Amino acid sequence: MPAMKARIGITSFLDRSNSRGPYASVNNNYPRSVAMAGALPFIVPVSPEAGDATAFLDGIDGLLVTGGVDISPHLYGEDPVRGLGPIALARDDFEIALVREALRRRMPVFGICRGHQLVNVALGGSLYQDLGSQYPGALDHSPPEGQAMDEMRHSITILPAARRLRLAGESGKILVNSFHHQAVKKLAPGLVEVARAADGVNEAYEGEGEGWLVSVQFHPEALTLRWPAFLSLFEAHIKAAEAFAKT
Repeated sequence: MPAMKARIGITSFLDRSNSRGPYASVNNNYPRSVAMAGALPFIVPVSPEAGDATAFLDGIDGLLVTGGVDISPHLYGEDPVRGLGPIALARDDFEIALVREALRRRMPVFGICRGHQLVNVALGGSLYQDLGSQYPGALDHSPPEGQAMDEMRHSITILPAARRLRLAGESGKILVNSFHHQAVKKLAPGLVEVARAADGVNEAYEGEGEGWLVSVQFHPEALTLRWPAFLSLFEAHIKAAEAFAKT
């Protein structure tokens, strides 16, 4: 009998753009990359009850927190500034519950873009609501509408502190794509910066301790077909999820 594949829960969003009604949606790059790396992708819909997080986590071995709209600044004690984009507080609340419970269980957590920001906020960190107005000298982290997601935008430097952030055949300075205007401001307790852009913006962090928590500001899921080195991030998450499933 073949070994059971790890089950990776992938967060989604409520898409209200369809005239037939709202859809529970996620960019297919996420489940495709998870499947390419050898696991079973499970889409986790936004629940109106944050308490449902426990039940959803009972059915998966690892959590992938995906990209999307801005995070409400009220969650880190700020009022909105001009430049803040659309928010979805129900999604914020549910994903924060997912992340906190997953980490309490020591379930492997992988954050991407909005997910990178969300995990930081869930653990007590804060964000730049809008780099263009709040971060003098910022690079252009948010290209014009229509930019292909598998095109590289700027470089980042992987720092010596990195323990789990591994890209096959890559180290030091690498090129990444970029689709964000918010970013980590204060890094939450228990997190360690492991990559940054040339302008100083945080591009990746890891969790302290023995649990597996890796989070990146760029979009590796959109790069795995054209740039296979980025698949190793998903493979590492899945390896950790397989180990978690055996505990």
